Amino acid sequence: MNAPEMLARLRTPQADGLVLRLKTLTPLYTGGIGQLGDQVHPSNLLGGIRHFSCLVARTLGDSDFEDAVWGNPGRGEQKARAKQVALRWDTSALTRVSLPETVRVPRAGGSDSRWYFNSAFEGEVGLQLARRGISDTHWQILNLALSIQFRHATFGAKDQFGLGVLAVADGARPFAVPLNVGCELGKPVPATAGRLNLLRHAFGRLRFRVAPGQQPSFNRSAALQLALATRATLRNALRARPDAPDAEKARLTALRHQMLGKLNQSGSAVNVSAAYAIAEGIELRLTVALKPEDAAERSEVMNAFANAAGSIDGMIDRLGYRVDGRIAWEFGGKHAKARAAWLNQLAGV
Repeated sequence: MNAPEMLARLRTPQADGLVLRLKTLTPLYTGGIGQLGDQVHPSNLLGGIRHFSCLVARTLGDSDFEDAVWGNPGRGEQKARAKQVALRWDTSALTRVSLPETVRVPRAGGSDSRWYFNSAFEGEVGLQLARRGISDTHWQILNLALSIQFRHATFGAKDQFGLGVLAVADGARPFAVPLNVGCELGKPVPATAGRLNLLRHAFGRLRFRVAPGQQPSFNRSAALQLALATRATLRNALRARPDAPDAEKARLTALRHQMLGKLNQSGSAVNVSAAYAIAEGIELRLTVALKPEDAAERSEVMNAFANAAGSIDGMIDRLGYRVDGRIAWEFGGKHAKARAAWLNQLAGV
């Protein structure tokens, strides 16, 4: 086989590969050097798919998925192994857009907080996956994970930028194959730090409606303001009352930092997407990784977040919107005994 033939083979998915055409519901942002957002970085997108697909595999108790699909650099006597899927992103139909340089978010009883943005990309993007040498089960898990990520989570950089909601283009057929109910491959891998699965995750959707007598313009600034106000409300939900004992204030401060991040200490376990328009109005997505090892603290976080929607109205009053109902949460912990059925439900298959 000569060099051109080899290159053509590498660039073309095999017959059992996957070709998808996607559209951005919010601009796609992958950071980069200086966080300028000046280009789409495929490595960022690949890393996100790897992380999310491994969460799904661990939910099913498959401890071999990560090494078999994504490879490893070699550990101890274990030989290094290359990844067994090839990904290619076609970004030629994406357009670079300027985000608002500064976004102000109202604070209750105080000055506005300020957030800084630069640029991102919107439009259509192509994704090709070529299956190189993985089992049917692992290919099925990878496809299922992608479908869940398109329907409930995001791609690209997260935290305060909150961008990267991608959807399969209209008219596309479902590409994931449902798991056989009861096909769990064993007990989930222990959810120690850095090895979480989807049973320790929650996915939420929050919708907004125009406030009576208001006619706000839904633009990129409004989309980011709604998201940042929601994020700030979730953060405030984990603050202690002013009259709480010092020990309780310290405990909640640590929990708040664990869940929503602290500069130079920990990353956020809560991803709030920018808001986007749907047929029913305006909505945003939330993805929560429940980091605490203590089950009581995980319940505390979910209860605090579930009750937080009623507080968002006060922050977005000046934007001309109201929260339309409560946050619709999908919590993995409720499905420990029917994991495969729940994953099929998330994937829409």
